[in-house]
Amino acid sequence: MLGGATLSERDVWPGYTVSTASYVCSLLDPWLIEELDLAAHGYSAYRKDPTTFTPLADGRSLLLGRDAAANAREVAAFSERDVDGLLGYDAEISRLGSELFETFSDAQPRFDRFDPGTQAALRGSAASLVERFFETPALQATIATDGLIGTYLGPRDSGTGYVLAHHAAGRALGIQGAWGFVRGGMGAVARALAGAARAHGAVIFEGAPVTHISLDLEGRANGIVLGDGREIAATAIASNAHPHTTFAKLVGEAVLEERVAGGATLVEKLSAWKTVGPSVKLNLALGELPNFVARPGSEPQAHHSATIHITPSLDFLQDACESARAVGESAVPMLECFLQTPTEPDLAPAGKHILSIFAQYFPYDREGGWTPGRREAIADKIVGLLAEYAPNIPGAIEGRQLLAPPDLEARFGLVGGHIFHGELLPGQIFEERFATRTPVRGLYLCGSGAHPGGCVSGFPGKRAAEAIALDLVTHAS
Repeated sequence: MLGGATLSERDVWPGYTVSTASYVCSLLDPWLIEELDLAAHGYSAYRKDPTTFTPLADGRSLLLGRDAAANAREVAAFSERDVDGLLGYDAEISRLGSELFETFSDAQPRFDRFDPGTQAALRGSAASLVERFFETPALQATIATDGLIGTYLGPRDSGTGYVLAHHAAGRALGIQGAWGFVRGGMGAVARALAGAARAHGAVIFEGAPVTHISLDLEGRANGIVLGDGREIAATAIASNAHPHTTFAKLVGEAVLEERVAGGATLVEKLSAWKTVGPSVKLNLALGELPNFVARPGSEPQAHHSATIHITPSLDFLQDACESARAVGESAVPMLECFLQTPTEPDLAPAGKHILSIFAQYFPYDREGGWTPGRREAIADKIVGLLAEYAPNIPGAIEGRQLLAPPDLEARFGLVGGHIFHGELLPGQIFEERFATRTPVRGLYLCGSGAHPGGCVSGFPGKRAAEAIALDLVTHAS
């Protein structure tokens, strides 16, 4: 499938184009955008503004965007102290995100390149970072959410500080940490990359799954076998599949006892790799925009273009995670929602909209597994929670599409349903992630299992390309 989870599907419902899995853009490497001239192949992205909207059960809300004066008024309605805190936090998270960005292309990534203070912030919790700057629960939780996306931890758990900074590392929109939409949906990223590749002579086999990576008598990767039996010889192979798929399925036993950095064998590293996904994606076709109690009206308004957070406090977020650990799903889940159609009405029929919801925590390995009934019950739970803030949503739904962790695994090869090919946490980042150069000569990792991980960045692919080019030159000489 071209693009994998970076996919736009047309006519999921008649007249709708849906960013089925990934949905927003920030970390795409600006060098790739420029070097490959992705704009000439249809890539175009624009910043979300406002950036975040958090409605509360008491009728209040928090709306933040590019306008500093408007932000100050919004925050001051909750806490005068937090106005200065917002400035301080923005400076700190921009610093951390910028430092991370500068490491994303490193051929030999090392976490100890950061000073002790930065290391401590990244190893710490998202809660400890936001509590340094804010006292307002809703503001703390709104910001901390980026430390939880795709991660089976709560905001008070160590390591979520790194996830928070990782989500502030992007420069695709020209501003440190800014997030936005890709025109036409996220599939436009994959189509632009494919167009650039073809312009440089690449041949792309769509709908042709790889079933095996073949090795020569010396154990070097020398080709692939497709599902229809075709064999394609190769001097070098770059796999963007999950590391478990690459090594355990495509190569197999011949490589599993090979040792990796740190002395473990591949099979030991794969066994210890944390790749239990906690996220579901729910896409809704709506006949009208959500009518929020906190900001009434179903006509397009500024808050409809923002990231919508159902996250009233850090305790709410921590409880969502801990209840999932206890009983297999959040009693009341964390929701992060997007509406691209107010700024791109062509993605839906006239007057209709797509509400994209990213929800946690619903772990892949829940006791009792996943059944159609459980999937529908989760969709009902999410819709019910949204209805507490926007009561018109249930009646506006004209279609819904749910992707639970097993669906993410089945459709996109995301082992364990983990959107980053494994947790982006200390112990699985930088030199402790899977190396680009694998124990199999001629085989490289170019997917999210390699540094710097996920978020539609292109960095793992660029690093693999650079390693391949260097190795080919070295071998030729």
